[in-house]
Amino acid sequence: MRTTLTAVAVLLLAGIGSATAQDAYPTKAVEIIVPFAAGGSTDLGGRVLAQKLEAKWGVPVRIVNKPGGNTVPAVSELMRAKPDGYTLLMDGPPASSMLETVVKDLPFKVLDRTFLGVTAYTPMKFIVPYDSPFKTLKDVAAAVKSDPSSFTWTSLGGAGAQDMTFRQFFQAIGVEAGKTRAIQLKGGSEAITMTAGGHVKLGVGSYSSIAAPLNAKRIRLLAVAAPQRWPNLPDVPTTAEAGFPSVEVLYWIGVSGPPNLPPHIAKIWDEALSEIDKTDAYREGLLRIGLLPLHENAKAMVERVKREAVETKKLYGG
Repeated sequence: MRTTLTAVAVLLLAGIGSATAQDAYPTKAVEIIVPFAAGGSTDLGGRVLAQKLEAKWGVPVRIVNKPGGNTVPAVSELMRAKPDGYTLLMDGPPASSMLETVVKDLPFKVLDRTFLGVTAYTPMKFIVPYDSPFKTLKDVAAAVKSDPSSFTWTSLGGAGAQDMTFRQFFQAIGVEAGKTRAIQLKGGSEAITMTAGGHVKLGVGSYSSIAAPLNAKRIRLLAVAAPQRWPNLPDVPTTAEAGFPSVEVLYWIGVSGPPNLPPHIAKIWDEALSEIDKTDAYREGLLRIGLLPLHENAKAMVERVKREAVETKKLYGG
């Protein structure tokens, strides 16, 4: 009887040990896929977060850039990943709330992934070439209305906060986006370059992408599509102050995991994101690259994606 009890106790302890080992996370390198090239807001924000996570967890947190295909290849890789918390996605509107409208026949459902939390945001900013005759956003509106077919603007193929900003603006002034001339470009940096070079009449970008040409006086800012003025640009009006209160686009970034990520891993991420958000070093790091902190838990992130998906369909006529 004593031998039997001893054997049972050993088995129970072994079971407890296995459960503890299974619950431990993370114990090796974590990869966060960024569905864009290096240097953009999603990439830079992911790198700031990765540094803080490495310091907290004591394991490497690597950013892996996989641009192209309207984010579909990168998101597809996430959806196929093992749900163990070691392959994540640096998420945002192009890869989530906008995707089902912009790209038809997706090989996955957007809401099947495990949303973990929003981490930061940056508002879109309207820009023009430095020598542009447009001094205000109302000047731009007048030009669009007078001759929509000759009005050029930077488009990234439909997906992304840039296109969303333009569509909100065109809706606000009562002009169909399809009647204007969208210049199709490959990425946000190219859009800024095209605007600075005078190849388009109006551009849109985040602070990180416009800071250098702005300082070099190659572009001018007309308005910030946000409810408050941007901290680094106190003299630039908001879109509401410029006369267009319905135009507001906050490009957010956050973290998502593959479908069926275990609850205990999701909880670890929620606690880590919440803790890091409160640190001055993280907030200062974001501001240096043109982002502001925005912590929203998994539930709030899902609600945001659903809400923005409805808005996207309305703007795109989907």
